[in-house]
Amino acid sequence: MVVLQVIDPQTKKTYEINGVEEDGYIPSTEWKKIVLKEQGPGLMVYDPFYYNTSVAKSSISYSDPYKGKLYYRGYDMETLAENSNFLDVSFLLIHGSLPSKQESDLWKDLVMSHTYLHEDILAQLRRFRYNAHPMGIMIATLAALMAFHPEANPSLRGADLYEKSMESCNKQIFRILGKVATIAACAYRMRVGRPFNSPDSTGTMSFTGNFLAMLDRLSEPCYIPDERLSRLLDKVFIVLADDGMNCATSMLRHVASSKVDPYTAISTAAAAHYGPRISGVSDAVIGMLSEIPDSSSASVRSFLDRCKSENRRLQGFGHLNYKAYDPRARVLKGVAKEVAELLGRDSLLDKALELERQVLEDVHYTSRGVYPNIDLYLSLIWRMMGFPSDFAPVLSAVPRTAGWLAHWKEGLTDPYAKIWRPRQIYKGEDKRDYIALEERQTPPHGEPSLDYPETRQNRRRLLCYHNKV
Repeated sequence: MVVLQVIDPQTKKTYEINGVEEDGYIPSTEWKKIVLKEQGPGLMVYDPFYYNTSVAKSSISYSDPYKGKLYYRGYDMETLAENSNFLDVSFLLIHGSLPSKQESDLWKDLVMSHTYLHEDILAQLRRFRYNAHPMGIMIATLAALMAFHPEANPSLRGADLYEKSMESCNKQIFRILGKVATIAACAYRMRVGRPFNSPDSTGTMSFTGNFLAMLDRLSEPCYIPDERLSRLLDKVFIVLADDGMNCATSMLRHVASSKVDPYTAISTAAAAHYGPRISGVSDAVIGMLSEIPDSSSASVRSFLDRCKSENRRLQGFGHLNYKAYDPRARVLKGVAKEVAELLGRDSLLDKALELERQVLEDVHYTSRGVYPNIDLYLSLIWRMMGFPSDFAPVLSAVPRTAGWLAHWKEGLTDPYAKIWRPRQIYKGEDKRDYIALEERQTPPHGEPSLDYPETRQNRRRLLCYHNKV
C-alpha cells in the first residue's frame, strides 16, 4: 500500500492520503482529511457521470480497452461464444465457475422449470394497451413479480433474508432467469397481435430454442425452431450477458443497496437499459446505413467524407470503454454473416462491412480510437431475424439479466456493503425568507411556462372558468 502526500500551498500543511492501491485507486473518503475552511467539510471528489469513479469491487467481468478483449470470470468471452452455451455462461457469471456436466444439467432443469408465469400475471399482460412499448411491458411485469412473491421481499421477511439463506437467493435467480424470456416473448406476442405461447415443458429445447418457440409458434402441435438459428441466438446472448459496471448495472447495484427485493432491482436495471442513449442506438445505426445509396466503395467514401466535413458521429462506431475493436462486434460480425446466409442477406449488411473496411483504413478515425462497436452488427442481426426495431431493447435485456443477477448476488456478499449515498455540490439559492402567496411578485423573467399540449384539458379549464362566473 502506498501513502500519497498532499501539501496545501497556502498553509504548507501536509496531508497523508492512505490506501493508495497498486490497482490504481484511492479511497475517496481519504480526501475528507483535507479541510480548506475552518470547521468546513473536507474535500469531495467531483466526478460527473462517474466516468472516473469505481463504485464496487467485482470479480464478474473485465474488459481490456486497449487490446479489445472482454473476459467473463477470467474466460475470454469470444472463446465462450464459440464453445459454450448461454445457460452455462450464466452459471459462470452468477456462481463463478463453469458448471460440470451434472451441474449444467441440474442448472438447466432448475431455470427452465421456472419459465411459466402465474395466470394472474398473464391476465395483467393482456390488459396492456395494443400500442404499449414491449420494453414498457417487460419492465412493468418484472416489477409486478414482486407482489406475487412476498416471501422473497426483504421488506417483509427481514433485511438479512438473503444473507441468511442462500437457498432463497438461488430460488429468485432461477425464477427471474427463467421467467424473463417468457415475459419478453409475451411482450412480443402483444406487439404482433398474437396469443401467448406456453414455455417448453419437455426440457428438450435450449434456452434460446424455447425462447424462439414462444415467439414464433402458431398452431403447430410441436414447433421446434431451427437448431442453427437457436445456436446463433445463443452466441448473441453470450455476447450480451455482461458488460461490467455500465449504466443499467450500476443502477441495479444502487437500488439493491437499499435491500429491496431482486424483482424491483432487476426492473430498475431494465428501465435504465430502456433509455434512448442505449436502446435508441439500434435505430440510429439502421438510419445511418439507410442514408448510404449502396455498398460501393465510392458511395461509402462519399458518405464518410460528408461525415468528416460535418463533424458527424458515426453510429455503431466508437465506445466510451473500448479504445480498440470491440470484441463483441467481432463475434457479432460473424453471426451477422451466418444469419444472412440462413435467412437472406440484407443490403445494409454489405454497407456496414464496406463502411467498417474504410473506417479501419482511415487514420482520421483510427487515430481517434473509433472502431466498430457492438451496435453496428447487433442492430443488423435483429433486423435480419425479422424483429421490429422497438423490440431490440427487450432482446438485449433478456441475456443481460444473467449479468444483472450476478451483480445482485455479488453485492449481497460484499463485506463492505452499505446503502449507496452519492454526495452533491449544492449550487442553489442561499437562505431565503418565506413570502405569503398574496405578497409574491411576478418574477422579473416573466411567468413560468405551464404550457400543456392537451386541448381537452384547455376546454375543461374554460368551462370551469364560466361555471365560477
